[in-house]
Amino acid sequence: MTSLYSLTGRNGKFVHQELDADGVATGDMTIVTRTTQWAVSPTLATSSEWGDSESAGYTNRASGRKDGKFTAEGKYDTGEDRGQTQDVNEIYDLFQPGDYASAVLWLDGSASPVLASLYWDFPRALCNDFGLTVNIDSEEVIGWTSSWGADGIFYYPGQAGATVRAMPTL
Repeated sequence: MTSLYSLTGRNGKFVHQELDADGVATGDMTIVTRTTQWAVSPTLATSSEWGDSESAGYTNRASGRKDGKFTAEGKYDTGEDRGQTQDVNEIYDLFQPGDYASAVLWLDGSASPVLASLYWDFPRALCNDFGLTVNIDSEEVIGWTSSWGADGIFYYPGQAGATVRAMPTL
């Protein structure tokens, strides 16, 4: 039995909007279809460490710059009609290392209006890598992975200052 206000990943989505190098949107916010999972890792890019006469031989630490990274993975839809002729480079149409995007990782855990707007907001993120897995025996594309780093500020779910978002439809 679950509560109306239980947080789940049942309706979790990866929403993406391509940006040029200047941060200008080059398309609409769209749901990345067939995403199977995503993970967020807020970290510190640096920290300060020192010792002094007051630390009794121990190390003092202070936080440094905040950083945020996320990964996403999914199944590649080789049958998807993109409205163009089949192209050998079509497999890499999802992301390329070096791509900038605005990304929103939705939790959207329940029917609750309180939880329905929970998301991680990355106004500008850089794609660090894109991987593709192929099963040679079955000759099928198994899936893709991508990792991203925040390029500037990012927002936790419910954090003040984040852009108010509405999840796009498929």
